[in-house]
Formats: sequence, structure tokens, C-alpha cells
Amino acid sequence: MLKDEVLFAWWTLSSIPGIGSIALNKIREQLPNSSDLINHCAEDLIAFGLKPECAHEWQRLQASTDQLNPFVYAGWQKIKHWCQQPDCGVLMPDDEYYPDALSILRDAPIFLFYRGNPQLLNEPSIAIVGSRNPSHYGREQAFTIAQQLVASDWHVISGLAIGIDGEAHSGALNNATGLGLGKTIAVLGSGLEEIYPKRHQVLADQIVSAGGVLLSEHLPDIKALAQHFPRRNRIVSGMSLGTLVIEAALKSGSLITARLAAEQGREVFALPGAVSNPLSRGCHLLIKEGASLIEDAGDIIALLNSDLAVETRSAPLSQEQQQEDFFAASSTASSDSEISQTAQTSSASKAVGPKLSGMSKTIYQALDVVPTSIDALVNRTGLSVAEIAQQLMLMELKGQIAQTPGGYVRL
Repeated sequence: MLKDEVLFAWWTLSSIPGIGSIALNKIREQLPNSSDLINHCAEDLIAFGLKPECAHEWQRLQASTDQLNPFVYAGWQKIKHWCQQPDCGVLMPDDEYYPDALSILRDAPIFLFYRGNPQLLNEPSIAIVGSRNPSHYGREQAFTIAQQLVASDWHVISGLAIGIDGEAHSGALNNATGLGLGKTIAVLGSGLEEIYPKRHQVLADQIVSAGGVLLSEHLPDIKALAQHFPRRNRIVSGMSLGTLVIEAALKSGSLITARLAAEQGREVFALPGAVSNPLSRGCHLLIKEGASLIEDAGDIIALLNSDLAVETRSAPLSQEQQQEDFFAASSTASSDSEISQTAQTSSASKAVGPKLSGMSKTIYQALDVVPTSIDALVNRTGLSVAEIAQQLMLMELKGQIAQTPGGYVRL
């Protein structure tokens, strides 16, 4: 089949050491379409700018599968096996469902493995990203805004991480009206057979069963690695008309995603928070730098539909600018890597409060950096109003919490 020939040609080319996404896209840009690669030889690729040794190695690999090294052969078998699974496949630029907005990027992934419904990928979408350790306020806002977006027929894109990502996907799956056509799209930093984090395996299955789609540029059996996530973020932002940041520290992967979105010509939105919350500082910085302050999904939709909204640009930054900005951002992301246990431990240590147990501990953990009402505490804890009111009185007398206009806060 022609599709197999094209996949094989690009897979062998991408497997040669020293050839990355930018080099592959330089070649792609000089072809009438992606499938035309099979009609060229080593000399043609050299003329396109590929190093002679790489071009001749590619031609050798094309000559016979018997000459494939074990890595290249094993990868090719995995690709073929994946494409035989129900609702699974791989997209390449110029394929019908490959995202148009992504294909114009200099470092667009040549392969997009999917599980689910790829027809969503060229429909209007908003990315929602944020902290892996958000406050209750952040969780509730991510859930609610995602729910509002899908009710208005927008798709929600995120990275399936714990925290804001997970809440955004869950909110999109829990469209209360049942009338919206919006779905949710998860872009992973691992292969689609190696869901990361493991705790989100059920969520991933729910996304697919609800008509959404999972995406990855990695072979299906590739495990999550720290260096995958900054690259994953360019896909999240590149596919979206805009990126919303909900709670982010000053040095975080979410800010990298927002800056990638701006460099790609997409809109950037930020949800403000309490000035006392460290996770609000990243969002407030984005607003100072020109991101649109939003309070709900209606603000996002209005801005995108406004004549003042910036259209998705067809001419991203130059290759050199993209490389410089991307790798500078990637180095910053190491302090907020999604698989860094050190970061999680540090975050947990900062959250230590007074020594509590039982209902008092449950209520204290449900309080936020902004005033929290008794009704919100009932929803978060499952306790009754009477139980909560009694415990709040005792905790206030002990100086553990304080009552303020709008609710209770930790001390």
C-alpha cells in the first residue's frame, strides 16, 4: 500500500541519528506533499540540504528491509501493529486529519499517533494548562471552564497530567447540559500504550469512549521521559486557537507552553488568582506581558470571536528564533518536570500545616488561599453543614483558621 511505503520512507529517515523534526520538515517543505518522498533518491535529499552520509544511509535502508538495524526494524513493526488496532493509527502532514495549524510549524511532528477520533483535530480547540499541584480554586475553575467550553462546542486540549490538566479533561467529559458537541484531546509525553501518569489510565479510556482522542509523537511503547514534556507542549499550544493558563509558578512548564503559544501566533489567556497564592504569580506575569485576563469561558469565546482577536498566523517565527526560544524554555522546565519526584516532595513540604486529625484535618485541607464558603466545604469534604460549622468554630478558637468576608481561610 502507498501509505505503508510513505510511512516506511519517513520512519527510516527519522531513525537516522542527527535528523530531528526541524531537519525532516525542511525536506518536507521542498516536496509537493509528504508522500512524494518515496520518489526521491539520496542525491535529491542532499540537494534539499541533508548531509550526504545521512542521505546515503537512508537510501540504503530503503533498498531492503533485510538491511534494517534492530532498532529501525522493531520500530517499523510497532507502527504497523499499532495501525491495525481498532480506533488507532498514525497521521503525517498532508493527511486529511493532521492538524493544519500544527503542520505549518518548523518543528511539527512528522508522526502523530492517535487513539480515538482524529476528525476533531482540525476543529476549534482551546488548550488549558496549569499547575500539577493546584489549589481547590484552580481545580474548580479548570473543571468549570472546560465544561463551559465543550457546552459551547469547543474542544479542550491538555496534557493528561495530574492537577489542572486532569481537571480540564474531566470537566470536558462532564458537560452538564448534554447539548454541546465539544470533546477533549489529550497530548501525551509518552507512547499511547504507556499512559502517564498511570493513575490517569481510566481517564484516558474515558476520553476515547466519549469521542475524544489521545495523541503522541512517540512510538506506542515509549515511556515518559522528562525531555518529552517541553516538546509535548508545542503540540498542545500549536493545535489550539488559544492557550489558557490556570495557576502556574514563575518557573513552570505551563509558562513555557504559554510562550510557545505566543511564538506560534496563538492567543494566550490567563486566569487571575489571589496575590497571596504563589501559583497566581505566573498567571499575573502573563497578564502583565499582554495575555488576556479571563474569568470564564465566555471571555475566551468573546475574545476569539472579536474583530480585535488575533487570527492564527500562517508565518511563525524563523527557525533560528524557534530553536533559540524553545531550547531556552526547555532548560527552564527542568525545575517543573512532570516526572520529578523532588518537585513533588518540595511542594508537599511547603503545604504542611498544623497537626490535625479527623474532620479538622479534612476541613483544613479543603480550605483554600482565598475565602472558602461552608457550601464549598460541604462539596469538597462530603461532611454535613452541622459537622463543618462545629469544627470551624473549634479551629478558629485554636487560631488555625480565620473567618473573613466570603468564608474561611487557613492561618
